[in-house]
Amino acid sequence: MPKLYRIFDQLALNKHSQTKTSFNQPLHLFRGLAIIAIVGAHAWSFMIFWTGSLDSIGLKVLFSITEMLFHGSTLYFALISGMLFSMVLAKRSWKQFYTNKLLHVILPYIAVSVFYFSFYGGWQSEMPQNEFFISLLLGKASIHLWYIPVLMVLYLLTPLLWQLVSNPQYKWLTLTIMLIPLVISRSPFPDFIKLQTFFYFAGAYITGLFFGCHFKRILDLINLHIKSLLLLLVALSAAIIASYFFDFYDTGWFSVRQSLIYLQKLIITGVVLVGLYLATEKPKSAKTPKQISFLSLVTLLGDMAFSVYFLHVFFMGWIIYVAQNWLITDRNIFEIGLYGLGSLVGSILASVLLTLIFQKLFSNSSRKLIGA
Repeated sequence: MPKLYRIFDQLALNKHSQTKTSFNQPLHLFRGLAIIAIVGAHAWSFMIFWTGSLDSIGLKVLFSITEMLFHGSTLYFALISGMLFSMVLAKRSWKQFYTNKLLHVILPYIAVSVFYFSFYGGWQSEMPQNEFFISLLLGKASIHLWYIPVLMVLYLLTPLLWQLVSNPQYKWLTLTIMLIPLVISRSPFPDFIKLQTFFYFAGAYITGLFFGCHFKRILDLINLHIKSLLLLLVALSAAIIASYFFDFYDTGWFSVRQSLIYLQKLIITGVVLVGLYLATEKPKSAKTPKQISFLSLVTLLGDMAFSVYFLHVFFMGWIIYVAQNWLITDRNIFEIGLYGLGSLVGSILASVLLTLIFQKLFSNSSRKLIGA
């Protein structure tokens, strides 16, 4: 622990030692990978619980593995938002920052909330206007939209959190907030919007702010200790899987599993960014056609991350609906595993296709409607 403090102290005292750029390719690529992980968090869990339950050991194994891989992937979005602010948006005025978020996050959130609320028959309730306002406030128009109200609060807190990160005299308070998710966990399904959730994601967001301030230095530090971090990542991932088979100690606002997931996602973020940084540093002539194609695909997903986030559950619902007839007669780890993969790929492809259509029809206004 003292070594951690020394490293943190050194980084805090050298906050302005790096040159910030207007675009960071590894971070943009990571956003493309993050949206795949977020969709993955829904693909298998929805396929399992929207067609039945964990009624076999095989399904429990599949669920625990996919949850280990993908559950909590919205942490990536919080970390990316923090890094993006430090590396790009901090150079702009607060008016520009909030105008951008209003036009490109909040407006499309309202638009897709209207769509989901209408699609699920929300206007047929006794007081539809009140119901819609509550669903908008709590992200309940669709099951996955809960993160946007959390993100809105993070945006409101940005001036305060940035002030802490920007001043070395507040380094201990900054570090404390970064570590809060280890002792205060996000609220569990189905009530995602609770006070503890905001503490949890504020910790991830300020970690992203700090990471963005010292991006290259932290990547060098991670690369230096990459083998130890990979071993720790394997141990954490095994512990997360075990948490689905054994009764881990959870009480009140604290969940052992969520603490493990927070550490796991931090390490994955660092390790993957190191890999992406090394990959993008290579000249184009040194990359194979497969590497170029992969980077191009992930770049496209990075461009469309918010629209895929907003849209994928709609398509995923139809994919599961079509698969239900087959799953009634043969529901096992292989069937659910295969259909879950199909749900992941199909919902992403359909979301990308619809985004391209919107971009063709509405040009620059598309981003205000669906986020890309």
